[in-house]
Amino acid sequence: MILKCKTYLIHYKTICLIGLLCCSLIKNSEAQDIHFSNWNMSPINLNSANTGMFDGDGRFIMNYRNQWKSVQVPYNSFSFGADYNLQKSYIKKTNEAIGIIFNHDVAGDGNYKINELKIPINHKLTFKKDSGLLIGIGLIAGISNISVDVSKLSFDKQWDGDAYNAGLSNGEVFPKQSKTYADLGLGIVLQKKITQNFSATIGYSMNHFNKPTISFYNTSNIKLRIKHSESIVLKYSFSNISTLQFEYYANQQQKFKENVIGLSYYNTIEPKTNTTINAGVLTRIGDAVITTLGLQHNSMRLQFSYDYNYSKFKRATNGRGAFEMSFIYIYSKTKLFVPKTRVCPIYM
Repeated sequence: MILKCKTYLIHYKTICLIGLLCCSLIKNSEAQDIHFSNWNMSPINLNSANTGMFDGDGRFIMNYRNQWKSVQVPYNSFSFGADYNLQKSYIKKTNEAIGIIFNHDVAGDGNYKINELKIPINHKLTFKKDSGLLIGIGLIAGISNISVDVSKLSFDKQWDGDAYNAGLSNGEVFPKQSKTYADLGLGIVLQKKITQNFSATIGYSMNHFNKPTISFYNTSNIKLRIKHSESIVLKYSFSNISTLQFEYYANQQQKFKENVIGLSYYNTIEPKTNTTINAGVLTRIGDAVITTLGLQHNSMRLQFSYDYNYSKFKRATNGRGAFEMSFIYIYSKTKLFVPKTRVCPIYM
């Protein structure tokens, strides 16, 4: 699909149409990855083509998620990322950006862990005929490790007839309790300023396209299947201080599907320091209602979210889904003003 999008780089209307079709037609895919309800506050995890897609030189990103705290063993996810816009362009008529991202996820009784270290690279294309259009084509590559602590699990054979006895053999043989593999992904993002008040961002990414083997038993057909992700963000500014944002995010990985849709409102309370508050209500369809609350000041942005679970799993969670905290900081180097022409002094 990325190749199809490249074919139509000449005309932005066609590009936007194809981007929308990508988001609507990708239905089938090939388990479950780390994910955040604050998905737009974790841009590199969302799509490698988001690397460097900001105004500034560098950016730091942090995400933390605590899920199902009322369950005996809650799930914890942590992500740290940084990306940088390169000053020198290595490919003609493009701007490059590079980043790094580390993800850590722990889930379940057996402390099933996922640790990922990845490097995203993005090529940004701009067009003289349409200064409001920006396209990013990204690649992400890295190393991932999964592990499980079998000693924390219990098995039927450890039942001695009266009670559970951890001293008994579990009768299982695990050749490995840890697995390391290479992971690759691709992505494309289209940003278009349609009018002075209205802009759109459309993205598509494909992760794990190398389908790495993840079996602890060295079973070759147990693979991490491809995950397809689509996102749409539509922004409409009523004024210089008031903006309404429509958000849609979806991913499919084998039989697992997630669709998040909702609205967020941004209000600037101090234009001089770019101090803005935002609040939103979204839903993960069939699973939870998500509320968000955030604050931006100068180049720093902090956002919290909470998931209220309403699916059948509500009986176990008592409606308590997940708490998230996200932080983004963007920095820019001070640019010295150098006049293009020398001004002759006026002598009296």
